[in-house]
Amino acid sequence: MLEFLTKCMEEDEVLGIGLSAIMKLTGFLPIMIGTTFLLSPRTAIAVGPNLTEYGIFVSMYVGVFAIFIGLTQWLVAIYVKENLHIFGRLFALGLGSTVLLEIYGWTSDLIEFELKFLFATLIPVTATLLLLMYSITPEQPKTIDNNEN
Repeated sequence: MLEFLTKCMEEDEVLGIGLSAIMKLTGFLPIMIGTTFLLSPRTAIAVGPNLTEYGIFVSMYVGVFAIFIGLTQWLVAIYVKENLHIFGRLFALGLGSTVLLEIYGWTSDLIEFELKFLFATLIPVTATLLLLMYSITPEQPKTIDNNEN
């Protein structure tokens, strides 16, 4: 037992969080937002008090698609191993586009700018940056030496 512990302490491998875990964490964000869009669209959306029945109906569609995207991100993080960095960049692009839409809403006066909306926008900004940071370089597959000559 003592030999096992000293061998574990001597190894150089640094344990850390990988892209798969980051994708699962950031995949939770659209699931959470989509659920709030379905359950309470008038309070979950910045223009919620001004929504008509058609706007509420559209927000339900947006909620369903957000949940679908979050679940897709979870499934990709679980089952894709080789090209996970490509999917990480794709999902970073998607989250980044929602940030750009939020900024467009503020600058065009479609959404009233409030400090609480700025803090809410920092969540997808952080998720986008995390996905980009962890998907810059792909993880190298572990090779197994086969010496059966």
